[in-house]
Amino acid sequence: MTNLFGEAEAEPAADGHDDDFSVGDYADVIDAQDNSGLQLPRHSTYCAGHEAIEQRLIQLIKDDKLPHALIFSGIEGIGKSTLAYRLARYLLAHGRVGNTADDGNGLFDENLPEAAGEAPDTLHDTLHVAPEERVFQQVASGGHPDLLTIERPFDAKKGRFKGHIDVEEARRVTPFMRMTASQGGWRVVIVDDADKMNRNAQNAILKILEEPPENAILVLVCHRLGAMIPTIRSRCRVVQFQPLAFDLYRTVLRKDHPDMTSDDIDVLHSMTGGSIGQALRIAEEEGLEAVGNITDIFQSWPQWDWVKIHAFSDNMGRAGSAEAYEMFQRLMIWTVDTLTRHKAYNAPLPMQLKTEAVGRMIAHYSLNDWIEIARSMVEHFETFDKANLDKRQAVFGSFSLLKE
Repeated sequence: MTNLFGEAEAEPAADGHDDDFSVGDYADVIDAQDNSGLQLPRHSTYCAGHEAIEQRLIQLIKDDKLPHALIFSGIEGIGKSTLAYRLARYLLAHGRVGNTADDGNGLFDENLPEAAGEAPDTLHDTLHVAPEERVFQQVASGGHPDLLTIERPFDAKKGRFKGHIDVEEARRVTPFMRMTASQGGWRVVIVDDADKMNRNAQNAILKILEEPPENAILVLVCHRLGAMIPTIRSRCRVVQFQPLAFDLYRTVLRKDHPDMTSDDIDVLHSMTGGSIGQALRIAEEEGLEAVGNITDIFQSWPQWDWVKIHAFSDNMGRAGSAEAYEMFQRLMIWTVDTLTRHKAYNAPLPMQLKTEAVGRMIAHYSLNDWIEIARSMVEHFETFDKANLDKRQAVFGSFSLLKE
């Protein structure tokens, strides 16, 4: 199998990660952070776990073969946006027009003056740009004239980001990339949540992909590659990101939550598929406490405690509880999916689900029953979301799907 860099790619290890990974390689970087946890991608100074991708990008830059468009693909919250901003800062800081191997003024010309007190060779070992450099600060503030970021708009009335990127936003890409760089180097466009562009928005960027200008690059950060139309995928290099190895996942989580138990980390890893960004969000939104609430209700199965479920549903349906409801929805789907996988092939259960009541529930339903319950649970919440129905009824009804 070959990757999108045109290289032969080894089959991944059983856990989806390289066998030679060592968390010790990055522990010093993580410990060096002044504030706990992960920073926003445009502010982050490290991107642990994706060093192989970074090295391949560096080699493409050195060979003057960096594609005009990249798709960073993988599940949400594993560092794709962080590496996109890391690449952007590097090109904006060190890229110059005429970066060919024979003009004596290339991107890696060793006759150029040293920058930030380091020799050029050192600068080019990674995509790192120091936080004190002006480019870093401009990118962090959103004020660099040669960087355009397209993101889902924030809906102030609903207090959350909109579900898609519309065509008006996407139309900003083409004229920006065709302008001459104000600082004589690269023009960089990052589209975050690119898979949330509707079809018209995706069509709006096709022209620039068909006739890409020099010294301009478009990076599409995509969580669901299948949502991108084929004509875009065929004109971009797809770079596939893998979730963090478990040891690194645990180390980063405990940087922000030093007292988190191993059982809680196991639950988060199972829920998120290895996404550190999603894990931190769940922890910050008290998702682990919500797991406890759900499993507590599960103790009454098969004779559900409807009084408790009614009270729980009322809390989820109150104004301002959108995040709590979304967390509940996610947890219920994950719980049923986890129990289905356990029934199917004895997949391990997290400690929170190892209760007598849950054991009886697993044994009561056949595998076909569990598959149907899992399908119905997803459809149940989708129906309520699409029709904007009462969230209290959505919560209440989800327990009804697990009737005796």
